[in-house]
Amino acid sequence: MQDSTSTQALARQLAEVGREVRELLRSTAVHGTQVDTDRRVVRTEGGDDVYGVDARAEEVLIAALNRRCAKRWPGTLVIEGFDEPVPIGELQPGATSVWTYLADPVDGTRGYLAGLHSAWVLLGAGRSAEVLEDLEVGAAVEIPTARAGVAMVACADNSGYLSVQEDLLTAERSSVQRDLHPKADADLQRSFVTVVRLLPGGHGAIGAWADEFLQGLEVYDDMYPCSGGQLMAVATGSASAVVDPRPLLHPEGFHTHPYDLAAFVVARAAGVIVEALPPGPLRYPIDTSTPVAWAAYANEEIAGQLRVRLPKLAL
Repeated sequence: MQDSTSTQALARQLAEVGREVRELLRSTAVHGTQVDTDRRVVRTEGGDDVYGVDARAEEVLIAALNRRCAKRWPGTLVIEGFDEPVPIGELQPGATSVWTYLADPVDGTRGYLAGLHSAWVLLGAGRSAEVLEDLEVGAAVEIPTARAGVAMVACADNSGYLSVQEDLLTAERSSVQRDLHPKADADLQRSFVTVVRLLPGGHGAIGAWADEFLQGLEVYDDMYPCSGGQLMAVATGSASAVVDPRPLLHPEGFHTHPYDLAAFVVARAAGVIVEALPPGPLRYPIDTSTPVAWAAYANEEIAGQLRVRLPKLAL
């Protein structure tokens, strides 16, 4: 049986870890003192190119996890940018649970560096978790562009606990409580239903897929290059759905990885339907390499309308 007191406390600590990463990056970005290497790829490891800004963020994230979580919730961290898991604390003799952490220190690096979109710190955790569906806790912390003055911090566990704050990024930071409200009605017309096409050289096939999938609907795309940000757009009510079929159409291409959905527990706690594509549980292994085909729907009615369009596309 899940200890909700423990998981809620862990969720709050993961949110603070995300805040530490955000504050590091904001402290340089808003003062125009961005580190020279931030825009350069410093290595390719753990499922993606690692930019200098990612490398700075991962250092803070790992240190903060060890400081905040290692004693009470020891385990291992699977993190974008590392081929091997990173230890978090040490297991005590007789320990009955080992936590698996999953993190993307900066999801949406490219858009963030260009000043176009927020990035997100994404964290998840679960006891002896082996697949995404095993995650019990999540946190999503917005890293806004230098011109922005507000950033969302959301954390949740799968017992129903959900905490959402808007941090006002003034000289003396303060927070305002808010709620997540996914779209409640079933009307898709003139709403945002994004079919992810972030695949250089593969837009034609995905475009044809999207045209057939959405035929007869007047819906719009938001090509925001950030899986976590797309998911939070559904959780906030900005979007009706996001569907990412890239692994099904281009198995060798550019994909979402498990760490990009590390905070999906937050969206689910808000009422969003988050599932694999074709429809089913998120049975993807917690690693840095597995391609993830996934979908998120604002509510069950929207999920029902869009799921029935999928089988004819021979997924």
